[in-house]
Amino acid sequence: MRITLKISFLLFFLTSYLTCAQGDGPESHFLKPQKMWGLNIKYLNLNQNMSVNGDLLTPNLNLEINSFPITLFHVFSIKGQHAEIVAMMNPTSISSTLDLPNPLEDRVFDKTAFSDGFIGLKVGMVNGKAISLEDYMKGKINFTMMSYFRIWYSGSYDKDELVNIGTNRTTFEYGIPTTMSLWSKGNSSTNLELFPSIRFFTKNKDVLVNPVSNASVERIQAPLFVFENHIIHNFNKKLRATLNGRYQVGGQTTTDGSKDGNSFNNYGATIGLGYQLHPLIYLHADYGGIVFGGGEAESNMFRFNLQLNYLKIKKNK
Repeated sequence: MRITLKISFLLFFLTSYLTCAQGDGPESHFLKPQKMWGLNIKYLNLNQNMSVNGDLLTPNLNLEINSFPITLFHVFSIKGQHAEIVAMMNPTSISSTLDLPNPLEDRVFDKTAFSDGFIGLKVGMVNGKAISLEDYMKGKINFTMMSYFRIWYSGSYDKDELVNIGTNRTTFEYGIPTTMSLWSKGNSSTNLELFPSIRFFTKNKDVLVNPVSNASVERIQAPLFVFENHIIHNFNKKLRATLNGRYQVGGQTTTDGSKDGNSFNNYGATIGLGYQLHPLIYLHADYGGIVFGGGEAESNMFRFNLQLNYLKIKKNK
């Protein structure tokens, strides 16, 4: 007789989103058991002067953002290697103030729409073989390196508006997530996760620069290098703490042939706590912002995360 078992785990991964100091979140890139499905639902409250997804800096823009990114992932294998497909959509509400030079008056905008989302593929490279549920349950963390490519698609964009939630361009990102164990004893452990990546951007051909004449120009952006890092300490099987960092540099835009002087060169950090409330429910919350760096980037964030996981197994009796 075949029995279908629904199993959820003490999963630490937060397959997530995105912006300034947040990044993908802690334990997004550890190996997961084959055939797993996961749904990650977040609430983000952000105060910053950059795009919702954190890679376009506008120094004279003040944004208050309430964002609800929803991420779905599925784990499978490619020629015996761990593989994972990830997709994210991001309903977002913003309240913004754009400081304009005289004689123009400052503009205030309130909008609800979709921010940029992505689809991605992750494949194991070094020690990245696909693992079974049995191997996963042993709880051993080895040094692992993966290859991760994702495409960010534009969210909602109106070429006749000065402020938009979407970016009206496509972003290509490639990174090498790396995970390892630092210390382990019984049910307690400390793990390290590193994620260096680089983003390349297509042109935005409809950037409104003069709301009076309704004139639009073309904007390009230099590549942006991002280095995300996480230290995760598991006190026991239910409770864990995370220290999360994100450094980014580059990404200056050029509008109508003139450089905008808005490069990133900053480091942001958050501190968080996670708790396994129920075998099906994992909760995580963290808070932080930009800690130091040059440029004019500003960002503060509170994030609350709900993670649900599902695995269907067929056994013969």
